Amino acid sequence: MNSIIENGNQILDGIRAWADGVVAGVAAYLSNPIEFVEFYTFVVRWIFPILAAAIFFRCLLPLLRSGGANRIWGFLEIKDAYRIPIMHWENSIGRSKLSDIVINLPFVSRSHAVLSFGEKCWTITDLASKGGVRVNGETVDGSGSVEFGDSIAFATAEFQFLPAEEGYESLPRKSRWDWFSKLGRNLDSNKTFLLILAFQVLGGIQLYLTMGEAATVSVIETFLIFIAAECVYYFVLSRYGRKYRELELLIYFLCGLNLFVVASAKPGHLTKQLAAILLGMMVYAAIQLIIKDVGRGRKLKYLLVGCSVVLMVLNLTIGEARFGARNWINLGFITFQPMEFVKVAFVLAGTATLDKLLTARNLTAFIGFSGSCIGALILMRDLGTSVIFFGAFLVIAFMRSGDIRTIAFISAGAVLGAFAVVTFLPYIASRFQAWGHVWEFADTIGYQQTRTLIASASGGLLGVGGGNGYLVKVAASDTDLVFGILCEEWGLVVALAAVLIIVFLSVFTLFLMRGCKSSFYAISACGAVSIFMIQTALNVFGSLDILPLTGVTLPFVSNGGSSMVVCWALLSFIKAADERIRPGREEAESAAEGLTEGEGV
Repeated sequence: MNSIIENGNQILDGIRAWADGVVAGVAAYLSNPIEFVEFYTFVVRWIFPILAAAIFFRCLLPLLRSGGANRIWGFLEIKDAYRIPIMHWENSIGRSKLSDIVINLPFVSRSHAVLSFGEKCWTITDLASKGGVRVNGETVDGSGSVEFGDSIAFATAEFQFLPAEEGYESLPRKSRWDWFSKLGRNLDSNKTFLLILAFQVLGGIQLYLTMGEAATVSVIETFLIFIAAECVYYFVLSRYGRKYRELELLIYFLCGLNLFVVASAKPGHLTKQLAAILLGMMVYAAIQLIIKDVGRGRKLKYLLVGCSVVLMVLNLTIGEARFGARNWINLGFITFQPMEFVKVAFVLAGTATLDKLLTARNLTAFIGFSGSCIGALILMRDLGTSVIFFGAFLVIAFMRSGDIRTIAFISAGAVLGAFAVVTFLPYIASRFQAWGHVWEFADTIGYQQTRTLIASASGGLLGVGGGNGYLVKVAASDTDLVFGILCEEWGLVVALAAVLIIVFLSVFTLFLMRGCKSSFYAISACGAVSIFMIQTALNVFGSLDILPLTGVTLPFVSNGGSSMVVCWALLSFIKAADERIRPGREEAESAAEGLTEGEGV
């Protein structure tokens, strides 16, 4: 027994001696500033991927929770028969299966009419149907107002327009995403926000340490102001907002990566980029407030379209060329890309309520505006942005018309036009010359992509640490090649998390479509997310030589003030499409309503 105890004591003494040696070694190692930076980088390289994955999934699951029920705004009732619920502010009516309200009778036209709500009243519009539309026995010529209790006849099919009765204001919403409700039920957004702050604080320290003598107080101030702005905005959302907060949290994460990239590649641009983020947050809130009323949204559309035309003319006349494309305006005290701001007007121009979008005149006007934007971009030799506009046009036009043949015809014409552009514009043709075999042009036109591929591979899963990459020395590394910086310095896991957030926005938008009360929100959200998706594909695949390098930014991540502000503006359309109330807020409002009713107010 004594020998066992002695052996145990010897083992414990050996462990203590080893531990003391490790502590002493670490202390000596950290006493050297350079070695301390290396030790810190080694530790946080393992922490960042874990935090990024946790943030992504903690935001994804709550956002895909079921909204509970679809709002019913009224009914179309056949006397002594059945009721058809009215689920949207704009409802297409006809024999076609694509109609919101299907009346499968031979004397009803495929697209017969549209019942829409606007300006605090309901309107019925005859879509040149064969049988016509009558309200209380009087024929509707074009459009006419309709009130609850009125009789509406589509040819000889007569209905009564009734309001939603108490207890029948909603229908249970069933979705393929319902299983997310259980997974995301207990995830607290406050904890997710703390994880984002931890990621940003650790990343900011990492960059400050690696910057060495180049580090300045302004770098620290920039990150502190950004974190403070996040906290204030999040507090306002928590206190007064009714919707889920996870969408903003995802964008906070991307904006943090944006500042990381700028601090590493262009530290002198940090103040400018911070100002763009703060301005973008304000624009995001303002647009949501404006388009909360569809009527105001329509008026904003005309204002922005007019401003866009002015910007395009100025760009073509006094624009400044950079990297081969004439897409900048320099006012001396500020430079910006006007076509970035045209994206917002472009989405709004293609967004209209169903009573207007089915007319050939409005569709033709949108095609004309789209052609003007794309034509101007071709003259500016900005191929990447023209592809973005055209892709968004296809999405919006299809949602407006649903005519695949027309879309196919337009696409065929666009392919011929693109072939002509590549043939007759040498600068754009050179982009395609190296496509697919950039290593043959490693020191000329393929220089940027080959260095991006090398940097991406060298980063591995964890990255080499923020501020330790060499891709920052390559031109446009912080804009067109930003995916390479993320892979090299922050690792493949973090880079994929940033890209998957943009991809998730498209999934989230599709998830919201069924619950949109107005086509205005549905179309604008789809138009905005299509711009995000096309930009992401062109930026990531272009830098990796999967697609030609077209010179577009990665949303919310690439350096650029104009791009950042516009990305926040486009995000507001996606946010506006989400009508769900977060569970905790819904319970609080229900309790408040019960208290009010109990007081007899």
